[in-house]
Amino acid sequence: MPLCNRCLRPLLLVGTMGLAGLCAAPGSAWATLASTTRVVLQKGRHYVPTDLFLRLGDTITLRNEDTSQTHHAFIEADRFSFDDGDQEPGTETRLVLVEPGDFVIQCGIHPKMKLTIHVQ
Repeated sequence: MPLCNRCLRPLLLVGTMGLAGLCAAPGSAWATLASTTRVVLQKGRHYVPTDLFLRLGDTITLRNEDTSQTHHAFIEADRFSFDDGDQEPGTETRLVLVEPGDFVIQCGIHPKMKLTIHVQ
């Protein structure tokens, strides 16, 4: 038996309130779905791209695309640090962005390799 419009209104209101709760709750499933993952390549002593604009909660996947060079990604900042250690060719590592600000990912083996990330 189909429901009339008068019967559907309370169901729609409850459903809408549930979605509003998901949007407002930090760390909720909705917030998790909104985060993105960006792949950054390490190749030929360069990061590709060299500049990224991201949001809190986003993830960077650092992928060593070189066939014979090891890389060592790290960030040294007052509010945030990251050190992946040596990353062999063909491997990848992930970095979740938990602090806002501008940071530089460097390579401990190749000092000219730099990736600037802007986290809002």
